[in-house]
Amino acid sequence: MSYINTRLSDCVAYGFTGGPEWSTNIVLLDNGGELRNAQWKYPRHRYSAEYMNIPPESRDQILAAFHAAKGRLLAFRFKDWNDYTAADQPLSVNVGTSDPVQLVKRYYLGGTFAERKVSAIVSATVVDGSGNPVAGTLDPINGTFTPSADWVAGVYSWSGEFDVWVRFDSDFNAFVIGSWQAHTANIELVEVKQL
Repeated sequence: MSYINTRLSDCVAYGFTGGPEWSTNIVLLDNGGELRNAQWKYPRHRYSAEYMNIPPESRDQILAAFHAAKGRLLAFRFKDWNDYTAADQPLSVNVGTSDPVQLVKRYYLGGTFAERKVSAIVSATVVDGSGNPVAGTLDPINGTFTPSADWVAGVYSWSGEFDVWVRFDSDFNAFVIGSWQAHTANIELVEVKQL
C-alpha cells in the first residue's frame, strides 16, 4: 500500500508555505527570443510545514507519522491551507454511460485556464445544471465520481473540500527542542500524483 488514508496534523504554524510547481523547458534563441514548452500537464505542489513550539503529544504524532510513512516511501493526506475547497467546478461526463468522472479544479486568467486533478476528497457534491444532486458513488481516494444511472446530456459541476496526497521530501526528520515541552520541526512535503 503506497497511500495512507490519514491526514497529517494540520496544526501548522503561521509562516506555512506551499503552492503549485510547474516544469517549463525554455530555449533561448539567437535573436533574443525564446521558445517555451510545458513539461507537465498538471502542477505538482510543494509545502514547507512548520510545527512550532508544539507539546510532546503533537510531536509524537508527527514522529509517528514519519515512522509509519517510512520517510519518503508512503504518501498520506495533507490539508493545503492555501487551496482546499472547490465551488461549482465543471465536470466532463461521457453522456449515455455511467463512466466515472475525475474531479478537477480549474484556475482562470482571462479566458485561459489550467486544470488540476483533485483527489484525497474530504467531501463532495455533484449537481446537474439545475442544481439537483446527482446520485452516485464517490471514491475519496482517487477523486472519481460514478453516477448511479447513465449520464444524460446537460451541464454538471461539483463542490467540496479536498486534501492533497503528499510524502515527506526527506528521509531525515529533525526536531528542535526550544524549551521544556516545546518542540519545533520544519517538514518539507511534496505532492504525490496518483497513477
